[in-house]
Amino acid sequence: MKKQLLNSMLVAFMAFASCESFAGFDEGKAAFLARDFATALKEFKPLAEKGDIQSQHIMGMMYDEGQGVKQDYAQAAEWYKKAGAQGHQDAQYNLGVMYAQAQGMKQDDVESFKWFEKAAKQGHILSQFALGRLYTVGRGTKADGKLANDWYRKAAEQHHYKAQLALGKNYLDGNGIRKDVKQAEQWIRKSAEQGHHKAEYELGLLYRDGIAVKKDAKEAYMWFELAAKQDHVGAKQAADAMAKTMKAEDIAAAKLAASNWHAKLPADAKPASH
Repeated sequence: MKKQLLNSMLVAFMAFASCESFAGFDEGKAAFLARDFATALKEFKPLAEKGDIQSQHIMGMMYDEGQGVKQDYAQAAEWYKKAGAQGHQDAQYNLGVMYAQAQGMKQDDVESFKWFEKAAKQGHILSQFALGRLYTVGRGTKADGKLANDWYRKAAEQHHYKAQLALGKNYLDGNGIRKDVKQAEQWIRKSAEQGHHKAEYELGLLYRDGIAVKKDAKEAYMWFELAAKQDHVGAKQAADAMAKTMKAEDIAAAKLAASNWHAKLPADAKPASH
């Protein structure tokens, strides 16, 4: 799990775009965007000390990243707690990560779960996915397959590609949910169509084996090829194995289809490194 920092900072700034800002917030924002972190800290700190939730969250991120101050996870956590106590979703999520990874405090899976849950109940996508994983493995809470899938679904419906794959795989295997290969195919496809290499591989398997879809060697090869281009070892092996029984023209057609498919994906829908 990774903390939300830069994107969260920009959201904090945008929150004030359509309303009157607190005195000093605009100055802090301008300084931060100019990478004058010392001035930004000088402007945000008084606001944070007065209880401004956005400034508290920003202070947490600045200590977290060491921007304008020496990096200090303990101080970051204190500011996140202040913002989190007021309901700031990203601060709550960041606290969940810090408790899980023992950053600035002793590792505490129960506390980690608590903060993720607070954010997840407000619709925070990453926290919803995190809860799904925690319920899956029973970390910080009792393992519960049904609740895991409930949270995966909430994140998946907000287009979280890892949650879509997790939900699809659970439908495929009947983990914590009634087995349904059609639902499995639909969720795995949604993830694959966002460029997730693991989902591309799983969709290739469905086409190769004719599960929930008509068996189609060229379609299977195309999805394996897409995943293999993102260094998925299993997909490369599967494609090589299929190539032994396919016609050269079918392989060429599948490779061309993969190239065309990859080219039309938006840049932000190619999550190879995540």
